[in-house]
Amino acid sequence: MARGRLVWIICLSALTAGFVGAQVNPLAYMLVGVLTPLPVLVVSWRSGRLAALALALAAVVLIFCLNPALDTFWQNLGFLNLLLMGVVLAGFQSRGVSAPQAIILTVGALSLLAVLLFLGQAYALGQAPQDLLKEKTAEIMATVAKVLGDAGGGAAGSLIPGVASAEVQALLQRLLLGLMVANLGLVAWLNVVLARQLCFLLGWGKPEPPMYHWEAPEWLIFALLGAGFLLLVPVSGVRFIGLNLLLVLAVLYFAQGLAVVATWFHRLGLPRPLRVIGYPLMFLNPVFFVIIILGLMDLWLDFRRLHRPKES
Repeated sequence: MARGRLVWIICLSALTAGFVGAQVNPLAYMLVGVLTPLPVLVVSWRSGRLAALALALAAVVLIFCLNPALDTFWQNLGFLNLLLMGVVLAGFQSRGVSAPQAIILTVGALSLLAVLLFLGQAYALGQAPQDLLKEKTAEIMATVAKVLGDAGGGAAGSLIPGVASAEVQALLQRLLLGLMVANLGLVAWLNVVLARQLCFLLGWGKPEPPMYHWEAPEWLIFALLGAGFLLLVPVSGVRFIGLNLLLVLAVLYFAQGLAVVATWFHRLGLPRPLRVIGYPLMFLNPVFFVIIILGLMDLWLDFRRLHRPKES
């Protein structure tokens, strides 16, 4: 019991340090802020979902105490959204829901909530949704440009070399929903993987099934084919719906491709230091797209032999 309380306090301290660091440096938010659900998942694994909920609520109280103002919650909506992600994932985890299902359901619920909040904000401000969308897109571009400028020690310029900022902003505005859902999916998947591995290393039980058995639902292939057909429709709005859908599905098949690579690492007995180096490389271009193709090919080639009958 005492050890559970210690873990709870350590996780609360980590959340507080991450929140403060994110306020000081936008780059810290992009690198560390995405791990906000991790302490919540760890506490859920160690002490149950009620302890995880208490941790999230305590973090919210601390945020308000650091800046006791009415607009504090609105200004830190991204951080609170990630805390909520951890709570929802922990709830599914405690009910024995499989990791792929839990992530899909969590991302779907949070995406719907984000859309409702966006429409509610537009209504409260008396703005048309498309006008508010332009403002949000401009804010995102400014934040990313600032982070890239800080990281490079100077001005970042256009986010895509050779493409005017106005064109990038127009494209981002039309793909913002797909990018948001894809980002939520990737963040949820990353935190679930890290939480399971961390709890295993701490000796809190072995997760079953292992994450290298990750498999996207088979019916999603029909959604992928549908998105491909939408790209062929000679209507701009329909094509962008297909492209947004492809962005979301790409994350799921990227996770499946990484599971294939993890299986190979496991079978080859690759030392953990080499795995720590290898996995981040999977997120780099063009390896990222190769992993997505690998995840798609696994549907038919069954690289991990998950669906082959065992020999008697």
